[in-house]
Amino acid sequence: MMTGFESKEQFEKVFNKFWEKATQNPEVMEKLTKAKIIVRFDIEEPEVHMTINFRDPGPNGEIGTLSFDSDVTPEIIVWSKSETTNKFWQGKLNTTVALARGQVKLNGSVAKALGLLSKIKPLYAVYPEVLKELELDGLVL
Repeated sequence: MMTGFESKEQFEKVFNKFWEKATQNPEVMEKLTKAKIIVRFDIEEPEVHMTINFRDPGPNGEIGTLSFDSDVTPEIIVWSKSETTNKFWQGKLNTTVALARGQVKLNGSVAKALGLLSKIKPLYAVYPEVLKELELDGLVL
């Protein structure tokens, strides 16, 4: 069974909706805002470049924006296939093992990247809800 995304459009639709819900979690957002970090996810199959920016305020002054194909320079770049990304956001990926196996590659501070993991854990419950809402039950693990 394929647990990756069919298209860039599908990926963007899922993550835009997910981020809309994620930003409603004040506890997670406060912690990430303090981190003042910019992370770009370079995804393959399909190819998507997604940036989460906790350094620069968005168009309405908000901190914590998600964008696609942004030209902002990230502090951390995370590479993976969309299938791995899908597992990750459901809390079903052992990041340390995935890094060791080359399923996930990191450029930038590994310590900072791993520090972010503990902060985003509450979002692992939100992501599968979004998949179900968008009737993408095949992506739910």
